[in-house]
Amino acid sequence: MQAQTLKVDLRPQAGKQSARRLRRQGKLPGVLYGKKAGNLAVVIPGRELEHILAKEGGNALLKLKIAAEGQEKEFAAVIREVQRHPIKGNLTHVDFYQVSLEDKLKATVPVVLEGEARGVKEGGILQHGAREIEVESLPGDLPENIVVDISNLDVGEHLTVGDIKVPAGVKVLADPDTIVALVVTTRAADTGTTGETPVEETPPEE
Repeated sequence: MQAQTLKVDLRPQAGKQSARRLRRQGKLPGVLYGKKAGNLAVVIPGRELEHILAKEGGNALLKLKIAAEGQEKEFAAVIREVQRHPIKGNLTHVDFYQVSLEDKLKATVPVVLEGEARGVKEGGILQHGAREIEVESLPGDLPENIVVDISNLDVGEHLTVGDIKVPAGVKVLADPDTIVALVVTTRAADTGTTGETPVEETPPEE
């Protein structure tokens, strides 16, 4: 993943009034923290960040450039947390975490199902299991998402985390037995089962 450059400014004032003023100007309040960066309050160009998120996803690797004290400092960073307006959905605050390009980090990556399952063509119903998994990699190797091909999946079959092929340099931390996708019959979907025959329990003797 190639780092995306984003120029931010130091935020001279904190507080709700200052944050509202920034948002009216199309900017966002945020924080950059990390071993070398310390804890810096920053002003973020909202439209540029939204563009990066739309293009690279929430795990985008960023090259933050901060003008301070007459010089420009540069930090590699990832987005640790975003806050959005509960109704409008637009960004309201962002936390960045400064990283080292030589140190691995853990992140949660979306799972994207690709193709049409063979079992669906035969009348089955596709059910999406885990929609995101935890991985570990160097910041530059962190994928935007994990694509899983489900085209060969028949009725009654499933794919687990252990079946997923990930890019080189990426280690999956999620439980390998976690189901990612399965194709069930219509009846199984209606009853909320996976199509397996239930085991009848014998009542205890009186």
